[in-house]
Amino acid sequence: MKRYKDMTKEEKQVFSQRVQLYAGTLVFVIAIALFLRWFNTNQIAGDGILPTPRKTVEPIAVTYRAQTDPDWARESLGETGYTMEQEGSLFCCLSMLLENNAGISVTPAQLNQAFWDAGLYGDGKTVNVAQLDTIYPDVAFSAPRDFDGETITNELKKGRVCMVRVLRGEHVHWLCVTGADEEDFFVLDPARDDQLHRLAEYEKVYALGIVK
Repeated sequence: MKRYKDMTKEEKQVFSQRVQLYAGTLVFVIAIALFLRWFNTNQIAGDGILPTPRKTVEPIAVTYRAQTDPDWARESLGETGYTMEQEGSLFCCLSMLLENNAGISVTPAQLNQAFWDAGLYGDGKTVNVAQLDTIYPDVAFSAPRDFDGETITNELKKGRVCMVRVLRGEHVHWLCVTGADEEDFFVLDPARDDQLHRLAEYEKVYALGIVK
């Protein structure tokens, strides 16, 4: 290929037109990608999404934590007025993620107390799980605003379970995602039993939690 300075006037004109065409196409593609990311983020926050797997991932063996476990079922959750049995899915799932992803064995009751002692209950009712590293400095919790089935699949492929927020009636509820087949993700539900259930049973997902 000729260097630009060696081209004729006509060749330089054709070259410039091609550069403009490629640049315009690139800008258009970037704009579409940004729009889709924006749309997905707003869709999650508003109506939720139905994430689908990108490939089959064998379910990861996880120590199941139930909200109804008598060792912590009656534990109060800060000043919320609720007990672990009623609304403790977050701590149950977080306990499962910490053990599998970070090798930290901690019960939901111990987590609940640790968050209270560290002042991570905010107004006494809102758990600030984003500051998990205050309790465990070597562990990071993230909740990406923009995610899809590929995000979850990639976590599972790395051997890390994750947690998703759904609705149980009118209440926020968390599930632990452990694996996937070609059609759906497999989850453990702290409010049900230690059997794997399909994420599609819970309809929409409104948030994703990752521990690593």
